[in-house]
Amino acid sequence: MAEPTDAAAAAAAAAAAAAPARAYASPVLFGVLVMPFGLAVGYAQVAVPFLLNARGVSIAAIATVSALSTWPHGWKFMWSPLLDVGWRRRSWYLGAVVVTGGGLALTALIPPDPGRAWGPVSLLVVYGGVLSLAQAAVATSSAAVDALMAITLPQEKKGAAAGWSMAGNLGGTGLGGALALWLSQHMSAGATAGLLAACCIGCGLPALLVPETRTERRPLGGAFVALAKDVWRSLRGREGWTGLLICLSPVGTGAATNLFSAFAGDYGAGEHQVELVNGVLGGLIGAGGCLVGGFLADRMNRRLCYVLAGACTASVAAVMAFAPATPSSFTAGCLAYSFANGIAYAAFAAFVLEMVGHGAGVTTKYALYVGASNQAISYVTWLDGKGYAWRGRAGLLGADALACLAGIAVLASVFLLLRRAGKVPRAGPAAP
Repeated sequence: MAEPTDAAAAAAAAAAAAAPARAYASPVLFGVLVMPFGLAVGYAQVAVPFLLNARGVSIAAIATVSALSTWPHGWKFMWSPLLDVGWRRRSWYLGAVVVTGGGLALTALIPPDPGRAWGPVSLLVVYGGVLSLAQAAVATSSAAVDALMAITLPQEKKGAAAGWSMAGNLGGTGLGGALALWLSQHMSAGATAGLLAACCIGCGLPALLVPETRTERRPLGGAFVALAKDVWRSLRGREGWTGLLICLSPVGTGAATNLFSAFAGDYGAGEHQVELVNGVLGGLIGAGGCLVGGFLADRMNRRLCYVLAGACTASVAAVMAFAPATPSSFTAGCLAYSFANGIAYAAFAAFVLEMVGHGAGVTTKYALYVGASNQAISYVTWLDGKGYAWRGRAGLLGADALACLAGIAVLASVFLLLRRAGKVPRAGPAAP
């Protein structure tokens, strides 16, 4: 009985070897496809507050507009299942990029004066609504890019793609915000609108080069049932729930970057230094870290890579806590932290891409894991703030480092217990 089995196995192996290699897009392409996300987020974070303040809008109103622009990124998991049961993800991406470009163009054309109205509605309210729509669209485009990386790339290329994607995200946010602000200050509203839309759509068109296979058509109800089963099967499995635990942990969150500009005065850093370090230069250095992280994630266990990068980020925070409070220390510390955290972000994206696989719920699962990570960033940022209230900059940076190290200790304990129980394999290189 052994001979037929061996012959069948040999025939299957020969057929697999003879089959043509599946085509896939270059990982670099995903760094371009995520640039509309960086441009839209940078526009909302950098250009919008400055422009509203210049028009005499109150800080409270600016905060309200900013809150409206950020909510879609925290809630995109609510509509991510639609990308798993409807059109191709590539089609979702292109449609979302067009809406993003149109939304940004409209915000450039709408004068957000609180004293002017469009009928019974203040132009500032209209401005905030259009900006929120553009952010919802670009959040959808980001979810589509994540899914395309998961379903079209082989395992050995997902680390590189994650690195380029995160590099485009971080670098695009810094450069995009600076570009949008410069255009708004030096060009007419019409020219600014046209160029913002052109940048979004131009960076999105290469999606046509991604070879996405058409999924099997099924009734909508059946598609949602298959989606729910795939998501539940993934989350209840050992790899799924341990991955969720890693996402919820304080490891590699890089939460201190949200507060660098807030305590820059403790180092005597000036306004222009803060703009450079926490803006364009910080984005480029972080993007470089992402590329390094993507390179490493394709050559070692991706979860281990993420944890080690988190430890490096915590080490930089600890050094900053004890370093002299000088402007040069601020620059060196912030850039080193951004570089280490870029490595962590790329490793995070790589291990999530590996974990979500190619099933029916790829987009939904990725959005859930990223949502869990965003929760970790939020609570570590809160802890950092409490640390500053207790001991100033040293308390903030110390809290950031200790939270990460404590998370590593907890994760190590959990995985050690699982290994002793024989329920988790030893760490090894990423699957080829």
